[in-house]
Order: sequence, then C-alpha cells, then structure tokens
Amino acid sequence: MSRPSDMQGLEDFDLVTLGATLGVCEVDLLTLSPVRPRAAIASTTHDGVTYLSAHIDFDVRGSLTVPEDACMLVYLHEAGERSWCQGIGVEADMAVTLLRGTPTDFMFERGTRLTLVVAPYARFRSRFLASDHADVDMAAQRLRLFSVRSEHLRRAYRQIASRVASGDAAMGPIEDLLDEHIRVALASSPEERPVASRGRRAHYQVVRRAERFMRANLRRDIYSQELCQAAGASERGLRYAFDDMLGIPPNRYLAMLRLCTAHRSLVMAEAGRRSVKSVALSCGMWDLSRFAEKYRSVFGEQPRETLTRHNLSEDMAQTNEYEEW
Repeated sequence: MSRPSDMQGLEDFDLVTLGATLGVCEVDLLTLSPVRPRAAIASTTHDGVTYLSAHIDFDVRGSLTVPEDACMLVYLHEAGERSWCQGIGVEADMAVTLLRGTPTDFMFERGTRLTLVVAPYARFRSRFLASDHADVDMAAQRLRLFSVRSEHLRRAYRQIASRVASGDAAMGPIEDLLDEHIRVALASSPEERPVASRGRRAHYQVVRRAERFMRANLRRDIYSQELCQAAGASERGLRYAFDDMLGIPPNRYLAMLRLCTAHRSLVMAEAGRRSVKSVALSCGMWDLSRFAEKYRSVFGEQPRETLTRHNLSEDMAQTNEYEEW
C-alpha cells in the first residue's frame, strides 16, 4: 500500500511516477498547467482489487487502456467544468465504467477529486450476469458514463476514499460495490447519461487529429497550415476546438507536449544512453537554454537534474538488490 502522510497534503510528482501510481496499467499524462504537477494520491490493494483516491492539483490531459483481465470504476467527487472523458463533459457525482481493453482519454481540470477501483473483469461480468441483463458488451454504452443519483452508491465511494486515505485496507466485499454500481448504471435515464453535442464531438475529433500529427512530427518544426490540414479545420476552427476541449491554444499545447515528452524521456532514460541535448532535439527544441528555462518553470528543476536523479535512483536500487542477493 502507498499513501501520503496526509491525503489533504499535495506533493510534487513527476508525470511518469504519477502515471504509474495505479500499478495495473500505464497512464500517459501531460500537464496543461505552467506549474509543477502536484497531487495527493493514496492507494491500497485488497482481495485482488486495487483502490485509489486522488486529488489532482493541475490541469491534466491523459490516456490509458484497461488491461484485458480487468475493469475500472471511476467516481468523481469533484470535477471542473472543462473536465471530460472521451470528449464528453463530466462533473461531480458522475461515475465511469471502463471495461477490459478499453482505450480511454480524458482531461481533468485542477481540483478534480476521484476514487478509482480496478477489479478483475471476471468478477464484474459475474455480477452483471447475476443482475439478469444481457451480456456486458451489449450494455457497455449504458454502463460507460452516468450521473450517480443513488445516495447509497455515493456513500460507498466516499467510504472507500476515506478508508484508502486513512490507510485502512479492510474494504467491504467488492461484490456489494459492483452490484450497486451496475444497478445504478443500468437504471439511469437517458438524461442521466450525458452525451456530447455535435459541435463538441467535432471539436474532440479535431483535437485528436491534431494531437496525432503533433506526436508524429514532434522532432521538427510544425507549421500552422499543415496542422490545420491534418486536423481538418481552419485556423480559427482549430483554435476554437483547443479552447473548448483543453482551455489553451494549439501552439501552447504543442509547447507543453514537447516539454512533457522530453520530461518522460529524461525520467525513463537509461544511464549513459541519453543526454539532455539529444532529448531536447528529439522533441523539436533547438534552443537548449530556452528549453532549460521552460522545463524548470514547469517541473521545478533543470533537465540535467531530472536525468541525474532518476539514473542515481536506478543505480541505488540495483546496488541494494545486489547486496540483498
């Protein structure tokens, strides 16, 4: 089990470490805020189920894929007005059900608080079939995103968050939570299952196409005209889409994507295999002094400090492993 000493106390995180806190799958994160990523995270595992409670103190864009043998339940205690999942706006007291193998992307505004439960898919499917409904895949859309009108289910998620934060690993039977989550999801009315407007869906697709192009061409200069062409939008339409979905213009998003990609590369770099210069150039940042300045303003340290610190941590871990052997 891992948890901060006080769930109210925010801690500095690098994006790779924060994305790995869930443990069961990798979460790719990108900060949209010009400040160091901060969060309060607590997690525990009980009876084969992972429970996590989080308070996110920066605007974050992310993506994940649920493992084939798992399902993920997410309850939002708080969520800013720009927050969304798969392009659909989310708010407080909403729940999300992500089934096995589901790729999902999201944006959470600063101040988002959530509780997340990862359970074996077999146990979820067993409880779903016991509810006398059709196969899970046929009801996936009804399960995906819904407003939680049940005080019983709200209380259950609040209790999980409280127990995880306090370090209490004695969770109740997961079947009780699964039964209530499934019941409330399937009983929700169309009004309680939000959908994106046509304009919102169009903006979401424009942003996704633009993101793919940026990532594929990160090491070179990217011009506005070719980005618009790749996104299938005019320059004005591109700006509107990014403002609607992410709250920042495309050029700023590209700058943050370059910085976060460099950050990830520096954290993940093998000792002696990468230099700060090679990482910066691979992300399309040719002015190394400007890169270092912007990097420090977002991540609170120089790029070389990130590279050295993580290589040192890796060396110490290997030394301890050797000594134990």
